[in-house]
Amino acid sequence: MKKPNILFLMTDQQRWDCVGANGNKLIQTPHLDALARDSVNFSHSFASAMACVPSRACIMTGQHVTAHGVRSTAGTQWLQPGTPTLPGVFRDHGYHTVSVGKTHFKPWHSLWGFERRVAVESKYDISQGKDEYRVVLRELGLSDKTVGHHTPGFGAAFKSMASSELPPDYYIDSYIGRRGVETLNEVTEDGHPFFLAVSFCGPHDPFDPPPPYSEMYDHEKMPTGLFREGELECLPEEILSKVRDMGKEHLDLTRVPLEKRKEIAAHYYGNISLIDDWVGRLIDGLKQKGLYQDTLIVFTSDHGEYLGDHSLYYKGFFPCDSDTRVPLIIKAPGFSPGICPELVGNVSLMPTLLDLCGLPIPDTVQGRSVKKIMKGSEPGDEAVVTFSEQGPAWRIRTKEWAYVYREGHGHDQLYNLADDPHELENLAENSDQSEQRHCMLRLLFKHLAISSSS
Repeated sequence: MKKPNILFLMTDQQRWDCVGANGNKLIQTPHLDALARDSVNFSHSFASAMACVPSRACIMTGQHVTAHGVRSTAGTQWLQPGTPTLPGVFRDHGYHTVSVGKTHFKPWHSLWGFERRVAVESKYDISQGKDEYRVVLRELGLSDKTVGHHTPGFGAAFKSMASSELPPDYYIDSYIGRRGVETLNEVTEDGHPFFLAVSFCGPHDPFDPPPPYSEMYDHEKMPTGLFREGELECLPEEILSKVRDMGKEHLDLTRVPLEKRKEIAAHYYGNISLIDDWVGRLIDGLKQKGLYQDTLIVFTSDHGEYLGDHSLYYKGFFPCDSDTRVPLIIKAPGFSPGICPELVGNVSLMPTLLDLCGLPIPDTVQGRSVKKIMKGSEPGDEAVVTFSEQGPAWRIRTKEWAYVYREGHGHDQLYNLADDPHELENLAENSDQSEQRHCMLRLLFKHLAISSSS
C-alpha cells in the first residue's frame, strides 16, 4: 500500500458555523468550501477541551484530559516524556514530519514527534521574541507594528483593532501561510511521504485583520450573538467576576456596545477569510504537483468562540456549542464526500489518521477511529465530553441534550437541544427534568471513569 501524504490544517478558536460550507451565507471561505465538497464534512465535531493547550494535547495524543493531564494553558510543562504523539508515529514509519505555525507545545520550541518546526507561536509574544516570526519582525523593525497588549487602547477596544500599520505580507497568518507553501515545496522534493501540519494563529483574538480583510465585511450585516438576559446567573461568582470585570480597564464582556459587536464579528470573519486564501494556495500547491487526489487533508480548529453568544466573547467561561463545536473536514482518498452528522471528539483525530494510513495505533490512545463512521458503516459516539479549566467544569453532549457539571450546588446547566439549540434556557433546576439531569450526570461519570482508567 502506497503511503498517502498528510496535510493537516488547523486554526485557533474557529467556530463550526464560520465556514461557508457549514451554512454560513455571509462568510467568504471559497477554498474551504471547495475542500468540503471533496471531503467528509463532520457537522457535529467537538473539542475535548475548551482551552488551546489542553485541546491540542488531546489531538496530539488521542487521549482525554484525564489521561494526558494537561488541564490548563498556563505552566511550563506539557505531556509526560515518552508519550506517543500523532507526528511521532508518522515519523517512526518513514514520514517527513514538519510543522509550520502554532503548536502551543511546552517548552515552546519542543518537537514532540516533528523532525523540524517553523515555530510561529502566537499573536501574543509568549515566546519572548524567539520564534521565527518574532525574529523576522525584529530584523525588519516591525516588532512594534503588531496589535496586542502593548498597543494603546487594545483592552478598551475589546481586542478588536485592525493591523493597519503592519505590512499585510507580514501579518502573522500570512507569514504562516507563506512559510507553509515554501515548506510544502521542500517536503515534496525527494518523494518520501510527508506529514505537514500548517497551524494558523487566527482567528483567535486579537481580532486584527490587515487590509483588505479588515474592510471585507459590512458591519451592518454582521451577527452580534444570541443571548437571554439573566442566563449567566448560573455561573459561579469567580467566573462571573472575570467576564464582568476584565483587565485593567475593568471591562464587562456582557455589555459590549452594539457597534463594537459588529466590528468584532467583521474582523473575526476577515481573519478567517485571510486564512482561507492561504488554504487555497496550499491546495493549489498540491494540485500543481499532481498530489491533491492522493493526499489526505484535514481541516479543523482547537476550539470555538462565543462571538457575542450568551453576551460573551473569547472562550471557556460558559461551556456550550459556540466554544466547543469546531469544523472537521477530512478529504481521504477512496471516501465519498458528504456531510456526516455523527458526534465525534477531537481525541479521534490521531487514531483516525493512523487508521486511514494503515499505521498501528498506540495502546495509549483512547479515542476511536472514525474511519467506519466516514463510510457510514458505524454510528458515532453516544456522547462527547469537553473539559473546561474555568471552574473546572465538564460538559457532556448527546444529539438531544447538553449538560454541564460543576462542583457545588446551583451551577449545573442542562439544555434540551431539540427545543433550544442555542442553549438559552437552563433546565438544571427544573424539577420536571431531574431524571434527565441525573441521566446525563451518570453518563458523564461513566465517561470520566473510563477515560481515567484506560
